[in-house]
Amino acid sequence: MADLSTKYMGLELGNPVIVGSSGLTNSADKLKKCEEAGAGAVVLKSIFEEQITGEVSNLVVASGPSYWHSEGVRYVESYGRENAVEGYLNLIREAKNTVSIPVIASIHCVSAGAWTEFAERVEQAGADALELNIFVLPSDPKRDGRSHEQVYLDVAEAVKKDISIPVALKIGFLFSGLAHLARELCRRDIDALVLFNRFARFDFDLDEERLVPAPFTSSPDELLVPLRWISILSGQVDCDLAATTGVHDGAGVVKQILAGASAVQMCSALYQRGVGYVGEVLEEVAAWMDGHGHASISGMKGRMSQEESENPAAYERVQFMKATGTSS
Repeated sequence: MADLSTKYMGLELGNPVIVGSSGLTNSADKLKKCEEAGAGAVVLKSIFEEQITGEVSNLVVASGPSYWHSEGVRYVESYGRENAVEGYLNLIREAKNTVSIPVIASIHCVSAGAWTEFAERVEQAGADALELNIFVLPSDPKRDGRSHEQVYLDVAEAVKKDISIPVALKIGFLFSGLAHLARELCRRDIDALVLFNRFARFDFDLDEERLVPAPFTSSPDELLVPLRWISILSGQVDCDLAATTGVHDGAGVVKQILAGASAVQMCSALYQRGVGYVGEVLEEVAAWMDGHGHASISGMKGRMSQEESENPAAYERVQFMKATGTSS
């Protein structure tokens, strides 16, 4: 039998499948179901920086309720600062009393402001690790790329100096120098990078001519962007890599491990098929490993990364080439 165990941020996981931050991880009862389904770890549903600082109303007003998924609006608007903070810390405590798999707390943040002291309380509550979900849309033409990147570096430094539990940064890919930024973040002692944040998207309702939310679940083809970058960064950065977005089956998990991921987060597929689907995914992974002679996750990790490839240039080819020819 294949050994599915893996090490992620120094945490021992029975397997690489982590249930990502979502409504699937917002209560102790749901976390227990994740564990029973076979998940190697769980990331708790995120608390927002604005909830921690008490600026909840600004969070919704800034974008408009129609931009939010309905679950998100209810979650944010139903709590004041103290309820949100204490409720989240209680969730961590309840989780640690309910499940034996690693519990990773999660914070959505856009700055390195006053909220960072909350990270200490997360550690004190018993979280095994902390995932920081950061994204600042580079939409201001007066702000250069370096100033955007500095936000990520400042957050990493502010949090790492105050806590001893492992810290992961969940980031997007909209950077002019992604590989350089990844290296710089790891030099701030970040323990893992989670690639990639799946952004909230919008659409236009043409009948009513208004902005509406786009579907919030991912599709399997979205796996390909993190697959490329994990393949490229594997062995090039001094921290663990975790894959997220577009992982819908065992094949997706296998691909990301071969690319160099230490763990793989799933969410959309579990919304669509139920948390119990984790067990099926793990069976698919184990069957593939047995069929291809791989005894362990650690032994196959990164085998198809750019660093291990005989044709590394193929990982950076981004233009299509159309073959044309003429006959005489």
